[in-house]
Amino acid sequence: MNNKEHTSFFNLSPLGGSWRRGNLWLFLELIVITIVAWIVFDPAIVNLYYYSLPMGYDHEQLIYAEATDNIWPDNPNEQTWDHIRTQATSQFESFEEVENVYFYKSSFSQIGINDGACYTVSSGKDTMYLAHIDFYPDIHFFETYGLKPLPGSPKAEELSKLAEIGRQAVLTRKAAESLFGTTDVLGRHFKHVDKEKGDCDVTVAGVVEDIRASVSANMQSIMFVPEKLLWYDIRFIIRLKKDVTPQHFIAEHGREVKAKGKTEDWRITKLTTFDEFLQQKELEKGNTQEVNRSLAMALFFLLNLCLAVIGTVWLQAKCRTEECGVRRAYGATKLRLMLSFLAEGALMATIAVIIGCFIFLNYAYSGYIPGTSYGKDYFNAMYYTCCFTPLQDQTWVDHFWPHFLIVSAVVYLIILCTVLIGTAIPAFKIINSKITEALHDNS
Repeated sequence: MNNKEHTSFFNLSPLGGSWRRGNLWLFLELIVITIVAWIVFDPAIVNLYYYSLPMGYDHEQLIYAEATDNIWPDNPNEQTWDHIRTQATSQFESFEEVENVYFYKSSFSQIGINDGACYTVSSGKDTMYLAHIDFYPDIHFFETYGLKPLPGSPKAEELSKLAEIGRQAVLTRKAAESLFGTTDVLGRHFKHVDKEKGDCDVTVAGVVEDIRASVSANMQSIMFVPEKLLWYDIRFIIRLKKDVTPQHFIAEHGREVKAKGKTEDWRITKLTTFDEFLQQKELEKGNTQEVNRSLAMALFFLLNLCLAVIGTVWLQAKCRTEECGVRRAYGATKLRLMLSFLAEGALMATIAVIIGCFIFLNYAYSGYIPGTSYGKDYFNAMYYTCCFTPLQDQTWVDHFWPHFLIVSAVVYLIILCTVLIGTAIPAFKIINSKITEALHDNS
């Protein structure tokens, strides 16, 4: 057999002799699929990214309790409210499984329901935003939530006792690094910029590890500040001991907790795990529906993508049964034929994705203004869970080019895997057929 002839038969390039009109249609189909895949998969990728981030604190041992009062119309004084808080807290602490209890008002500036409350702060010449979460002094805030002080910072119990309202703050790691460039900031000062009340000098009393204020939020630069005990309604966060699960505690003691919570002044109306509380907040904000919708669309599109590509590739491969028979008659191995099929499919998918992403880039980049703050403005219609993010907390999602390149890479891998699987299945059947049958196949 002529070696030159043998080599030409196994040209791996789809642009060579094996390139047919059917391949051209598949190539054009893959370009269109790439553009649609980018739009469909982008929100699913971003949502999964946000929901995969760690919360940053020990939320698995927490219970959320909600109560209503029976004396609000009478406008009670602070002593009356303090009596209610002390009474309710002592009832929770009477259970052996309970380790700590934190009482707070219903507010958007709380862990689990933070919706982007921010303070403007400055250190030297730098001015930036820090997300703001307030806490009531001496009611076990840091130890109940399980926030983790950095080495050199006071313990959680000491941080919970901070009482200089408006004059002290606890920073997260990211906030400390944003303001001062280091986490060794104990005792340092920065200004809380307030145009109405005037600037206020704030002392850093401690630094804790980064947390996410809500399930759909990014890791933010946060300042925790002591706040005066204001009364709106009654909320409790209960930390259980390590060997007790929230589900077990509620199942065993839920009725007893609610029974003890029925007094003349207040009564327990809701008792649930903190994780269920977080999920409920996401549901109320509409994030859960949007995430589920984006994932459902992505899965539906992926299923149809697989069926369409595999079906098209199967038909094209079947048309090459006779060609495979000829190649095998000239001495081609089954492995060589399989690699030829896969290489052709991979090259075709790669070129199609590059062209498809380039076409989509022209659309996406048309709204891009270099130097502007938020990359999410250009993809605002494509994902939903990202809340307000200060500049120093932005991730790849919030920047145009990293966002575009990462999602494009994921789209490429999905389409490449689909094409390779769709190619391998019929190719395996064809190359394992008898040579005589393949040579007589005129399909």
